[in-house]
Amino acid sequence: MIDYFMTNEALLRYIGQQMRQMRINAMMSQQQLADRSGVSRATVVQIENGKGIKMESMIALLRAMNKLELLNNFETQAVISPLLIAKQEGKTPKRIRTRHD
Repeated sequence: MIDYFMTNEALLRYIGQQMRQMRINAMMSQQQLADRSGVSRATVVQIENGKGIKMESMIALLRAMNKLELLNNFETQAVISPLLIAKQEGKTPKRIRTRHD
């Protein structure tokens, strides 16, 4: 499980373990995954061992394993600030006060 206390290296190892398990679940060898994704076998080994790779390679590997939906977690909703809304309506506030409860 991922948490904010993990180091970057620990996160890379975790991602590598998950990628290895996805590959195994897809019943592919490292070479088969490499061939399907268009990356080298060394790249597959590298990520599975918790080493960094290019984002493009990660996307290719996820695509080859039919796991692109995992990238949906990166989708965010735009938040429009109240100041921007007021500006767009032509009602720019003169100042903003901080509430002290």
